[in-house]
Amino acid sequence: MQTEPPFNERGVTLSRAGLSAAGQMFPLRDLRSARVVRISRKKPLPIIIGVIGLVALVVGAIIGSGPALVLGLMIAVVGYLSWITQDVIYQLLVTTPDGEREVLITKDQEFADRVAVLVHEAIAKHARNTAASAN
Repeated sequence: MQTEPPFNERGVTLSRAGLSAAGQMFPLRDLRSARVVRISRKKPLPIIIGVIGLVALVVGAIIGSGPALVLGLMIAVVGYLSWITQDVIYQLLVTTPDGEREVLITKDQEFADRVAVLVHEAIAKHARNTAASAN
């Protein structure tokens, strides 16, 4: 019987004992499933900041106030920059008898998906080994 080497990458370790990440240890016998959840950008705050900046810019233009124009432009730029610098993140969740638990958060979807697939394979292999040893 060939044994696969344990997975150990970016602070996530999957071995015959279980899954370890971010200082948490999940024994393989307790894992039921794994899934990756996409967390999108937070839209309201950057939009509100941008709108406030645009309003200040327009008011500054109407009343002819240089400082209001500059302040409005600066606030609008901050709103825009806060929008474009937000990343979509991916969260790996595992299901245990105690409920769903967060294992890791990453910007790399491929990595999160790969860990989820490895967890599913490890769960299936553990179930087969447990069934075989029970017979």
